[in-house]
Amino acid sequence: MKKSLLELGELRVVEHISKLVRDRLKDKKLEIFGVDDDAQAILVDGLWLFLKIDGTSASSSMYPWLTFSEFGYRVALSAITDLVAKNSKPLLLASSISISGELQLEIVLDVVTGMQELAEASGSLYIGGDINRLSYSDVVVDVASIGISRNPKPSTPFRADLTVHSVKCLGLSSIPAALYYLRRDYHTWKDVLKATAKPEPPLKFFEYSDLVEASTDISDGLNSIRRVLEKSGSDLVLTYEAMCPEVIEFSREERVELSRLLSLMGEEYTVVSAAEDVDLPTTKIGRTVKGEGRIYFEGRELRGGWDNFLGYTY
Repeated sequence: MKKSLLELGELRVVEHISKLVRDRLKDKKLEIFGVDDDAQAILVDGLWLFLKIDGTSASSSMYPWLTFSEFGYRVALSAITDLVAKNSKPLLLASSISISGELQLEIVLDVVTGMQELAEASGSLYIGGDINRLSYSDVVVDVASIGISRNPKPSTPFRADLTVHSVKCLGLSSIPAALYYLRRDYHTWKDVLKATAKPEPPLKFFEYSDLVEASTDISDGLNSIRRVLEKSGSDLVLTYEAMCPEVIEFSREERVELSRLLSLMGEEYTVVSAAEDVDLPTTKIGRTVKGEGRIYFEGRELRGGWDNFLGYTY
């Protein structure tokens, strides 16, 4: 019996797509980077040319307190973050906006304004794109981004006995997710929500990227890290210092167990990397040990993460 996408989950779907891609590429005499990764590149005259596309709908990814400008910014930031994680400098952004004809022009312009703001913040250019009509009431935004790199970084291996770093402290994305999915009063945390609505691109990674062995974004929270660890044959032991202070405060004030809260991580917009013990201008979040893809914090295994078909799991 054929399984539905809900039964398979996002990871299995991506594995099927990757197999089709690899089967078609194996006989072509091209140098390709990152077929199974979040961004892919082809070697052109000694320079890696990266392409990344990302997208989502307002109905599935836009919290009720966000504006459409913030929504557009965040979709574009997802695409940019994947480029940065590969040590690729973002150059261009283009979009495809699909929207119901019953909605207003201002929504489209707000989405574009957000993408323009992100382009400026990341040192790239937004060059416009396509507009399409939906037969139902929603807004769907897809963003394609192009970048270049001379020294691209793979997502694996995060081999054992390496120090793991992040451009930013971890967990802030779990706060809006918890407010929404656990149905808490978000007005109490409006300052945190405002601060996380348009996060800074993780461009600081470029300051030390040449010193790391592997790197990845964690847009699917714990699931993103877990996939990399599984491929690497490692576990990750997180430190208490890895967590943003606001996450610890939220856990205490809202009486949400910290491990439960961290399972709701998702849109972190950071780059996590593994390196030898060198002094890097970033946040040390833990260390890898030999294992099978597990994540530990304060002696307990962390579970959960985001799946585009299954939602948050725990």
